[in-house]
Amino acid sequence: MKKIIAITRGDGCGPEVVNEGIKILKIVSDFTDYDFEFKDAPAGGEVWKVFGTNLPEKSFDIIKNSDALLFGAIGLPDLSPGVAESAIMKIRQGLDLYVNLRPVKLYDVLREKCPLKSEFIGKGIDITFVRENTEGLYKNIGKLGEASAEDLMLYSRDGCERIIKFAFEFAKRQDHKIVTSVDKANILNTSKLWRKIFHEISGNYSNIKTEDIYIDAFTQWLIRAPHRFQTVVTGNMFGDIISDEGAFLIGSLGMGSSGNIHPGKVSMYEPIHGSAPDIAGKGIANPIGTILSVKLMFEESFNSSEIGRNIDNAVEAALQEGRTLDIQSKSLKTLSTIEMGDLIASKLKSTLKV
Repeated sequence: MKKIIAITRGDGCGPEVVNEGIKILKIVSDFTDYDFEFKDAPAGGEVWKVFGTNLPEKSFDIIKNSDALLFGAIGLPDLSPGVAESAIMKIRQGLDLYVNLRPVKLYDVLREKCPLKSEFIGKGIDITFVRENTEGLYKNIGKLGEASAEDLMLYSRDGCERIIKFAFEFAKRQDHKIVTSVDKANILNTSKLWRKIFHEISGNYSNIKTEDIYIDAFTQWLIRAPHRFQTVVTGNMFGDIISDEGAFLIGSLGMGSSGNIHPGKVSMYEPIHGSAPDIAGKGIANPIGTILSVKLMFEESFNSSEIGRNIDNAVEAALQEGRTLDIQSKSLKTLSTIEMGDLIASKLKSTLKV
């Protein structure tokens, strides 16, 4: 199967972790019938410095004509906030990537890296956040003045319906027993509409339990009892905040993966961490978030849950032998970015050769 993968290496440590994601794709290509062609689609802060835009038209054309996009972190400290990062919003809006999928899974081998006490971790943490990705406050409707500023939180019925339906279908695929909706329906009109539509759609999934939780209550339940959650669906801003909170529970932001998805169309996969320019070039960035984003690519864009499981198992096996600095263990060797990627690739290679 021939697949074109657009590659945006990004800024800071972005190119380092993206290289390890490409390494995994090449291993899959070597041992399966996948045939990947990689096409560079530069975007971000360094690109802005050269071209005066963070997403050149040529790059976006490459992305639009690919099968998927592997995206590195972007952003530079010498640029104003948003100058580089708004490229992500342009891609999300331009491709209508209305699903932001963010898994938060605590591997058993990293249990000691979770900041929570054992009784709060319970049977384990394995949550998938399904975040609406194109509406709400992040649609960037508003204005900035000298004396005041405004942002419009706008949700449409169509926008709510499609993300909530995706969440239930995802839960069904994963054999999840409960879908949790997070809103602020005691205050916000947008959340009242969201909750109404959530319950309308939930009626079509009688085998899945549902619950509503206010965003402020959810943030503390995510600390007190994260093991109780499976699929969590919420709006754009709420999802941004709680998925980052959740990512901290699995040992490091460097472990966090994500997919910006429009089912059946070109989708973007990226780690949730930033460009971390302070560690760029030092070879210490954790590539696992990027590698697990490649896992999502196979599952969501290429409908290959088997390869996704193989990558997941390779990551878990590698973590028992070595770690990057952010999740290091006294009993294991501390690995560089490349060494971590090599170890995971070797575990994956062994699995695919069988």
